[in-house]
Amino acid sequence: MLEEAGSGRIVGLLEPALDLHPSDIARHREAGIALTAADCRLGPTLADDHQGRGVGTLVFPLVADVARRFGRTRIVLWGGVLADNARAVRFYEKQGFRTVGAFTAADGTRALDMVLDLPAPPDG
Repeated sequence: MLEEAGSGRIVGLLEPALDLHPSDIARHREAGIALTAADCRLGPTLADDHQGRGVGTLVFPLVADVARRFGRTRIVLWGGVLADNARAVRFYEKQGFRTVGAFTAADGTRALDMVLDLPAPPDG
């Protein structure tokens, strides 16, 4: 959880998972990407009033480092990202994610599957 300094208000949640959901595996397979045990998923959320303030950019390297420490080499977005959420798509692209497919969710919304190949940890 990400907590706002001072108020204690929860403004974000970083929900990592070392396992992969069957629906994510199937969608990525359709896009030609075989997910493996070296992959993990991430479902981040951030309050609207905290977006664009650098919070995600500050926190994301820590998330990637934890994934690497658990032996993961790739992160997929948990359930994808809404295709019309340009701000989120730009954020993920800035972090190095690439779009590998698109799909229509059960509620009819269009979403994108995005993947990040984690770089090797720096020496030292």
